[in-house]
Amino acid sequence: MLNKIYRLLVCVEYNGSRYIGWQKQLHNSLTIQEIIENCLSNICAHKINIICSSRTDAGVHSLGQIFHFDTFMYKLEKEWLLIANFNLPHDITFKWTKYISNNFHARYNVYSRRYLYIILNSNIRSSFLDKLVMYYNNYLDISLMLEAASFFLGKHDFSSFKSSGCESKNPYKNIMHLNIFKKKKYLIFDIKANSFLYHMVRNIVSSLLLVGMKKYPVNWIKYVLSCKNKSILKINSVKPYGLYLYKIEFFK
Repeated sequence: MLNKIYRLLVCVEYNGSRYIGWQKQLHNSLTIQEIIENCLSNICAHKINIICSSRTDAGVHSLGQIFHFDTFMYKLEKEWLLIANFNLPHDITFKWTKYISNNFHARYNVYSRRYLYIILNSNIRSSFLDKLVMYYNNYLDISLMLEAASFFLGKHDFSSFKSSGCESKNPYKNIMHLNIFKKKKYLIFDIKANSFLYHMVRNIVSSLLLVGMKKYPVNWIKYVLSCKNKSILKINSVKPYGLYLYKIEFFK
């Protein structure tokens, strides 16, 4: 008689500062995926492979990463939370777990991915927020950045905003939402799309900062986007520390 296979969906938050990214590597074990897989494999007493909704790079954080895994072991949903969080390092935490249909897929069923990029826009840095926000001491004109951000909305070829090493074969992405707002000394970029190219969010933020500093006019964004060529955007991407995977939405 075959053992029943259970599929669990998990929401996990993590501080990505000390990790080389989400995806496990052949010769480096300090990835979030490998840490979680080893933890779950020990709990379940068999090999666990997890599939996430959006892979994050080295130094990037998560407030709402989602993944699924299959197991022969049954536990109550709250028991999975307690035992996993007891065995995980403190910078990786399960927020919730739930059983789902075996037809559900954490990557293929995604409708949208939403990221936040957080900047401390101040003359004084924060010792406590090191590698949790990006420190930026230049004056920024938010009204200009918002005007420039409107060019990104909708479906476009974002080839100009990807970085070398991008493996995606489809450069067309649909940005559903892009807002920029300030709370005291913090500037927050809120961007939602069906999916993103490699470093696309960080390159978008970098370009908008240049507009906010008045180094480029608002229409420069429209020009770079229309070129559809990554060699056009000759700028350094902002650091990963201020980037957070915020929310995953699935098709209903």
